[in-house]
Amino acid sequence: MDQDRRTWRISITIKLLVWCLTLVAIFYATTSYLFVRIKDVVADSEALVDVNYEIELAAQRLIQTLLSVEENRKRYEILQKNVYMDYVIEDLSRFGRLLNQTLDSHPALKPALKPLTQEFSITLSKGSSPAALLIPDATVNSWLEKLSAVRRDNQRQMEARLNELNARGQQAARIGFIGLIFSIGLGLAGSLFIAYRLNLSLGDIRRGIKEIGRDGRIEPVRVRSNDELGELATAFNNMAERLRLEEQMRSDFISMLSHEVRTPLTSIRESNVLVRDGVFGEVNERQKRFLDISLQEIERLSALLERLMTVSSLEASLPELNIEALDASTLITSALDRIRPAAVSKDIALRAETPEPPCPVMADRDNLQQVLLNLLGNAIKFSSPGGQVTVSAARSPDKAEAVFRVRDQGLGIPEAEQAYVFQKYYRHSSVRGSVDGVGLGLSISKAIVEAHGGRIWLASEEGAGSEFCFSLPLVQAMV
Repeated sequence: MDQDRRTWRISITIKLLVWCLTLVAIFYATTSYLFVRIKDVVADSEALVDVNYEIELAAQRLIQTLLSVEENRKRYEILQKNVYMDYVIEDLSRFGRLLNQTLDSHPALKPALKPLTQEFSITLSKGSSPAALLIPDATVNSWLEKLSAVRRDNQRQMEARLNELNARGQQAARIGFIGLIFSIGLGLAGSLFIAYRLNLSLGDIRRGIKEIGRDGRIEPVRVRSNDELGELATAFNNMAERLRLEEQMRSDFISMLSHEVRTPLTSIRESNVLVRDGVFGEVNERQKRFLDISLQEIERLSALLERLMTVSSLEASLPELNIEALDASTLITSALDRIRPAAVSKDIALRAETPEPPCPVMADRDNLQQVLLNLLGNAIKFSSPGGQVTVSAARSPDKAEAVFRVRDQGLGIPEAEQAYVFQKYYRHSSVRGSVDGVGLGLSISKAIVEAHGGRIWLASEEGAGSEFCFSLPLVQAMV
């Protein structure tokens, strides 16, 4: 199966390359279409200039030449000077050359100008005398009319072709604009989809890593693709499975060790008690003092085993809770009474801030006492002699829960370490050799609070102490 996945895997690089090539192909197709259409428009424009514009200019020159012939002819008739006849001859010769050049350049005009060509030829063959070249006004007007008709027809053609070019240009611009918008839209949509898919896979892996780092929970992530991210997700799942198995093996080992050690430890404690109490003979003060130290260490070891057993049972299932309505002030007072000897031995002042009016919560008495004792014990443990520990409770702003706070004046917790304090066995490197404990109290407290439907968090600044907080639901009927 893994070999098949590797064989058919399409890498992210290939996917991005294919997508980029697709966008390039779409852009190239749109650009090519615009280029071809613009090339056609330019070719038609050149044809319009080469044909219609030249015909327009030729017709204008022919008309101007005829008007010059007519003007000089009238001058000759009035003034009877041969110089005007010379002008007539020159104009007629120029007219003939222009006419022939126009017909040679634009053979399509021959049918329209054929009558004019014939009449012009007849006029030139009447005789060699200047008077024979004096064409009547009707003939000139007829020629002007034919040239004007050719010119009007050419202008209509020019207008039609210009309209066509304009329509084709607008169509090309419209299609190009649509193609551009389509390319941009497709590129944006495709890029967003690819980014969404990549972020989806990365988000699953990121959440899995955060859960391990924050809560220590080891959950597999969904494998969404068959590329490098899919391989990464698979590798993460394999790692998570190995971590889960190792965690289970460690939990089983701790549970087994706790059970196996508890029995001989109980026997040792009972034996020490019997010896200390003089059951087997008189014990002097020095021996009794050492037996008391031994019993204290046995009790310390028993408490550690009890915590390990608690963690093991919490990992196996949620704690069994006997939920009842409890007054927050009573819970705080009870916890302070139990922790006061430890505070007195370290010269730590305890201060309570109880809520007014009463703040009833739904909780299990024994488990909640354990949470308060864990937090108070840590606060005393990490406070310097002469410091103060404050415990308080108050309603939340939305009146839906009660918030308990335990505040100390210790060294505080560095921000980089705060994400790990609720994990099992975590202890800051600076206190591992100077402060007792194995880092289970906060993990147990977190499990108990969350089993109540509450949450636990901390606010701390290095060098300015720490404040551990947890919330519990209020008794709604009494709010």
